[in-house]
Amino acid sequence: MAQGYGKSKKKHAVKMILYGVVSVSLYAAVLTHQGLITTYFTRGALYAALPIATAFLFSFVHGGFTNYFWSVLGIEARKSAVVRQRPEAERTDRRERPQPRMRAEL
Repeated sequence: MAQGYGKSKKKHAVKMILYGVVSVSLYAAVLTHQGLITTYFTRGALYAALPIATAFLFSFVHGGFTNYFWSVLGIEARKSAVVRQRPEAERTDRRERPQPRMRAEL
């Protein structure tokens, strides 16, 4: 176990709980104030940006919660992606493609 890993895990747990509480609060606010939200979101003009901003807010908060959730469980993304390139095999059996023929029966 690396030194300081326990403190990092505790920090992640605290942040996970914080983002979780904010996420639940956002969902609760949307569900309890549906009429007000619908009124503002359907006005048009500059109010049309509200659904987009709300989607970004929910995405940011829920993404933060999910990130810290997986960190607390000990599941981390790879630091560098391994890209394997297959050597392109040369084809020695080049064939001509037959041309389509139309059969007209009279």
